[in-house]
Amino acid sequence: MTAILLYHIHLLNLRFQSKCDKIYCSLNRMEMTAVKDKELAKEIEEILEDNRQQSERLNCRLNLQLVDCSREEGFVEFAFDVKEWCLNPYNGVHGGAICTLFDTGLGMGAVAITQKMVSTTDISVSFLKPMNGKRYIIRAEYTQIGRRMARSVGKAIDAETGVVCATSMASFVLTESRAKGLQV
Repeated sequence: MTAILLYHIHLLNLRFQSKCDKIYCSLNRMEMTAVKDKELAKEIEEILEDNRQQSERLNCRLNLQLVDCSREEGFVEFAFDVKEWCLNPYNGVHGGAICTLFDTGLGMGAVAITQKMVSTTDISVSFLKPMNGKRYIIRAEYTQIGRRMARSVGKAIDAETGVVCATSMASFVLTESRAKGLQV
């Protein structure tokens, strides 16, 4: 009986944390006034909201927040706030979480920019410095967008110091249109 009660308290705690995260994200979106491409920002926010609806999935857990974007300049920037669940034993962001940040951030940007669903075909990450900070900017730049593939490079930048801690290169195959891919 005690184990069941503790389990339910744990679930309530997770739901409360999720609601707090959503409120925090809403406040961040209201502060987002200097975005270069408002139309692209709206599309990215829709993708982020779709992710938030799937609370048990990793994309929601990352809780990425749009910082800036431009279809014309071919870039997207997300903020990532470090949480306990993504730390390694040395209190830095776990390498797997860093790769996931790049895969998710670069992939979401590719979906918004191309208006196609995408699947990662390859990704590489270079870990340059320990990620021991509290907040990072994940910057994705799209170097080539074709009919079938999109290629991008990414940087994980410590928001406080401006130091680049990790870089990434990723390729995505473009599949059906985003509108069709999101139909149930």
